[in-house]
Formats: sequence, structure tokens, C-alpha cells
Amino acid sequence: MLSKDFTHSVVILIISTIVVASFSILVLVVPNLVRTDEIRATSLAKPLTALEVAGRDVYISEGCHVCHTQMVRGIEPEIKRDGRANKEGDDIYEFPNLWGSKRTGPDLTNLGRKYSAQWQRLHLINPRQVVPTSLMPSYPWLFRQVLSGDEIENKMRVLQGLGVPYTESEIERSRLAVKGVTKGEALIHYLQSLGNDTASDQER
Repeated sequence: MLSKDFTHSVVILIISTIVVASFSILVLVVPNLVRTDEIRATSLAKPLTALEVAGRDVYISEGCHVCHTQMVRGIEPEIKRDGRANKEGDDIYEFPNLWGSKRTGPDLTNLGRKYSAQWQRLHLINPRQVVPTSLMPSYPWLFRQVLSGDEIENKMRVLQGLGVPYTESEIERSRLAVKGVTKGEALIHYLQSLGNDTASDQER
């Protein structure tokens, strides 16, 4: 009887949900809020430039994060293949985080230290030209679509409000840094930034 009442009670369901959600907030969110300054002090992460922010937007809009992760787990084969495992402070300026979970393509955490900008360009235009077995779609039109830069200032102000330490000067110059650049070039700038801020950390 008790089991039936418990499983059919809407009130108990609501109370249970509130308790679980409260516990999750307490355990996952509160410690990070308290430790933000400590994490930031030890982090090697650097804020993205205006052009890299624009490229990240292209990365998200094209769904790149669906097939690629940006999180090297502390597993020996992954560390040997993709570099040192991610640390807590690596992504403090990432909003939203692009860790991902599906690895149709390789992990991109340290991609910027692996290939040249020219390689990235060839790979985006025709992946099979540099990786014959690649399943990735081609994105040649990204190099024909030009960014206006009209929205980048507002985006950087939002990021500044979330804690990314952009200066007013950086924000004011952001539109000129992005205007006239193709989506493909902006995406390459973002891809080439991946892993460079943690390059000095050689821990394995």
C-alpha cells in the first residue's frame, strides 16, 4: 500500500524533485562559486579574441560540437593521443562549455597545436583531401560568407558580464576585427586557438 501511494503521489514526486535538484545545486554549483577566485588564479586559460569568439559561433552554428568533443579524459590512451587531460580551470571562460560526449570525429581539445592554418582550410573545404577516410561534410561556402561584425560587441559584453576579463578597448575594437572576414577564416582562428593557452603545461 505504501509503495503504491509513493509511486502514484504527485506531491511526493514534486517534493522528491525539489530535494534532488537542491542537492545537485548544493554539491555542483556552490563549491564552484566559492572557489572561482582560486581556480582562476591557477588557470592557464586565456579569453578568446573577438575573431575567435566569432569563429566559435560558427563552430556551434555548424554543429561541429555534435561530432567533436573538447575534453580529454584522464585515460592513458586518450592522453597519449590527445594530450594532457583537461583540468578544472581550462574552461573558465567558456560559455557554454563544449565538452561534448559523442566522438564521431577526433577530440579537438589541443587541435591548435597539431595542424597549420592552411591544413585547416583544406580540411574544411574538402576533408577527404587531407584525411581520405574522413566522414566530415565539406564546408566550402564558409569561405564565401562574410561576417559583418555587427553583433560581436554585444556578445563580448555578455561574456564580460559572465566574468571574461575583456577591457572596454577590446570590446570597442571588436567589430573592426571581425568585419569583412569570412566565416571560414574566423572558424580557423578559433580552431587554431584550441590548446594554445595550456601549451606550457607539459604535465602528462
